[in-house]
Amino acid sequence: MKLTIFQSDEGDCLLLQGKDGKRVLCDGGMGPSMRKVVRHRLSKLPELDFIYISHIDEDHIGGVLQLLQDEADWRVYEHHQVKGQKTKKPDKKVVPRPPVINGLLYNAFHDQLTANQGSLKGLALAQELSIEQLMAGLAPSLAATAVPALAAAADEMQAITAGIPNALRISKLAVEAFNIPLNRPPGVVGNSKLLFAGQPGAIFDLGGMRFTLIGPTEDELNKLRQGWVHWLQTKQTELNALRAELKKRVDEFSNGNMLGSPFDLSKWEGVPGYKGVTVPNIASLMWMVEEGENAKRRRLLLTGDSQQDFILDGLQRTGFLGKGEKDSVHLDVLKVQHHGSPNNLDLKFARKVSADHYVFCGNGEHTNPDIDVIKIIYNSRLGKDQETRTLAPEAKDRRFHFWFSTTSTAQSPNTKKREYFEQVEKEVEQLVKSSKGKLLSHFNESVSIVLNIK
Repeated sequence: MKLTIFQSDEGDCLLLQGKDGKRVLCDGGMGPSMRKVVRHRLSKLPELDFIYISHIDEDHIGGVLQLLQDEADWRVYEHHQVKGQKTKKPDKKVVPRPPVINGLLYNAFHDQLTANQGSLKGLALAQELSIEQLMAGLAPSLAATAVPALAAAADEMQAITAGIPNALRISKLAVEAFNIPLNRPPGVVGNSKLLFAGQPGAIFDLGGMRFTLIGPTEDELNKLRQGWVHWLQTKQTELNALRAELKKRVDEFSNGNMLGSPFDLSKWEGVPGYKGVTVPNIASLMWMVEEGENAKRRRLLLTGDSQQDFILDGLQRTGFLGKGEKDSVHLDVLKVQHHGSPNNLDLKFARKVSADHYVFCGNGEHTNPDIDVIKIIYNSRLGKDQETRTLAPEAKDRRFHFWFSTTSTAQSPNTKKREYFEQVEKEVEQLVKSSKGKLLSHFNESVSIVLNIK
């Protein structure tokens, strides 16, 4: 297997290729990074067997929408040509023709919302967009408070806000306009509306690669659906009341009369999240990808933005990890969940799940990848305290690698994310020195960097 790690702003954008040439684009990063660099590299490929979208946050879905819009531009041009109508041909240097997309692995927003929900019959698609409108109405208010906790909440809300209409547009373009099969991997007949553990398509072979769905479960998707439904049932008067209550709580917070953040995105519209992680992130599609047999078998875990406990549960449920306190799994590659956020990876996870290669996607936005998370992983391999060390015997005294999707110099000058990523680079440099050759680091200094999984 080969994994190409693209510049993707604060998002994820990876290209997985098997030995036999089968290719899967794993998330698309942000729209600007797709336009600037990624689409030009992808245009050199004849086809993508699948595009896998872990969940609908803008930093995962935006680039995929851009690819589909590029394809739409080319199809409009070709349609006019067939009709004998004059129209401007897309400039290949600006909008290159995307590769053929043979399938989409993606729990579409519309299907997440309406599946098995009789109470939603008769709701128009425009009402679904009201979710985005309601969130858009709150996010600027939160950001304007200058309260750090609220500003962070506003950033998360804006990511979801942008992702919702883009998710709808992807469904319209890919499934309805281009007839790209949705959730129809090899062996699955017809479109599978949603992918979750135990359903058809949860295990499939793509050439020599086997994909096993680690999560989400049906219960996790149900919780996500409940959140969407709650948004749809919110009326404008209720939104105004919520704004008034929020202002009151912000004032209390600013005056020091209340502890903790007055706005907690870990509760997804009345549906509790889990340990600071929102339900949309928990519901990320996660895959274990394997290639080869026996001693030559290679394993890559794609985690989306999920949370450590749900990943561990999924690994146990699918048999990759035992259920004992001392059980562990060693991988060839771990795509570190949620850009290395401290809410999504803890010491327990680092001890139970180790890898030869750890991939961090993030550019310093929201202080991701988090330096403490990087240290947790490092200490799980080389820490002096045995109680922090990984439980996997395969990891003992084994060389390992940290891969980063970008560098500080790729960020705009005089920005907080550039300043923070400089700190990341310095910290990693010190860890490499302290490792005495056990840790190697790789930063993406160009459009992409390639990890060969041998």
